[in-house]
Amino acid sequence: MNIIIANDYAAVNGGSAQVAVVSARALAEAGHKVFFVFAAGKPAATLTHTNITLVNLEQFDLLNNPSKVNASIIGIWNQDVYSKTQKLLQQLPPGNTIIHIHSWVKALSSSFFHAVLKSKVPHVITLHDYFSACPNGGFFNFKTKQICKLKSMSVDCLKSNCDVRSYPQKIWRYSRQAITSGLGIPAKVANFIYVSDFSKEVLAPYFSSASRLWNVPNPIDVIMLPPARPELYDHFTYVGRLSIEKGVELFAQAAAEANAKARFVGSGEVEPSLRQIKPDADFTGWANRTSVTEYIQQSRAVVVPSLLYETQGMVVAEAAALGVPCIVADTCAGRDFVEDGVTGIWFKGGDSTSLSQAIARLKNDPDFAKSLGERAYTRYWEQPPNTAAHIQALTACYKAIIAGHNPVN
Repeated sequence: MNIIIANDYAAVNGGSAQVAVVSARALAEAGHKVFFVFAAGKPAATLTHTNITLVNLEQFDLLNNPSKVNASIIGIWNQDVYSKTQKLLQQLPPGNTIIHIHSWVKALSSSFFHAVLKSKVPHVITLHDYFSACPNGGFFNFKTKQICKLKSMSVDCLKSNCDVRSYPQKIWRYSRQAITSGLGIPAKVANFIYVSDFSKEVLAPYFSSASRLWNVPNPIDVIMLPPARPELYDHFTYVGRLSIEKGVELFAQAAAEANAKARFVGSGEVEPSLRQIKPDADFTGWANRTSVTEYIQQSRAVVVPSLLYETQGMVVAEAAALGVPCIVADTCAGRDFVEDGVTGIWFKGGDSTSLSQAIARLKNDPDFAKSLGERAYTRYWEQPPNTAAHIQALTACYKAIIAGHNPVN
C-alpha cells in the first residue's frame, strides 16, 4: 500500500505524534510505502527509512508564527497547504492508497482536509482528541474547571467563555470550527479510528450515520519485567503535565486529606500551587523513560485524576504492564482500562473526598494494592497492545477501507 500519514509534526512531542511516528516506521519496515506529511519542525530520526518519504509542507506552528495576524488567518485556511496537498494526492493511485490523519489543528489547518475530501483517495482520522467536534478540543471549560455538557457549536457554546486563554481566542476557535464543519468535518469523513469506547461514546452524537468506526488502540510498547511490589511502597504517583485540566490540584488536596505520600513526575504551570497544597510531595520534573518506569514501579498506585474526558489512558496501561494498580477518575477514558475493584479503583471524577477515600483504602491495605497490581499485570500481558498488535489491526483497517471505498466522480 501507499500510506500517507499526516500530522502537524514529524517529531515526537505529544501522544498523536508518538503514534504517527511509531506506526510510520513499523509500516515501512513491513514493506509499505509511507509518505509522512507534516507542517512544522524537524522530523524524528526514526523516520529515516528507504520506504518513508518525508513531505515537509514548510509551515509555522501557529503559536510560533512571528505574525499573530498571519497565524489567525492560516490557522483557519492555509492555501499553501491546500495546494501542496492537492499536488501530492494527484501523484498517487487511489486504488492502493490511503490517507491517515492524526493531528492538524496546530499547523496543517482544515485546508488539508478540504484537499483530502475533494480527492478520490480513501481516508481515515484517528480521534486522538475531540477537535473534530469541539472548538477547544476537549469538551472542557477551563474557567470553571469542569467538563462541558453544552452542545458543541450551539449558541450556548458560542456564549461560553471556556477557552484556556481568553474569550477572543474562543471566538477564533469557534470560527475555525464553523469553517471546518462547513468543509464536512466530521460529517463527510468516511472513516474514524477510535482508541477507547469512552471517547467513541462522547463523540457519537457528532458522527455521520454513514461514517465507519474502527477500533485500533494506540501502541504501547513496554518491556516485560517481573511484576512490581506495590505493597512495599508508600508513594501515590502522578505522571504527566502539571496543568489545571489534568486534575493535579485535586490529587494534591486528596493526598493531603489522606495523609499519603504524593509524587509528581512532570512539570507545568500549576507546580507552585501544588507545592502550597502538598508541601511534602516529591516533584521530580520531567523524567526519561527509564526513570518514569522506576517511579511507577516504586509506587503504591498511579493516580489519574484528570478533569478532562481524555481519549485513552496510556499511563494506566503502562502501570498495569508493570504490575501497579491505578486510581482513575470515572469521568475519563482511563477507566476503560481499569476494572473497578479488580485491577484498580475508580473514583468520582472531580471529587476530592472520593479520591481521598480511594487513596486511603490502598494506603491502609497493602495486600489489596498487591492483588490489584497482580491482576492488572496478568490481564495486560494476556494480550499486550504493542506495536506489532497495533500494526496488525491498522493494516487490516486500511485494507478494509480501501476495498470498500467507492469514490464519487
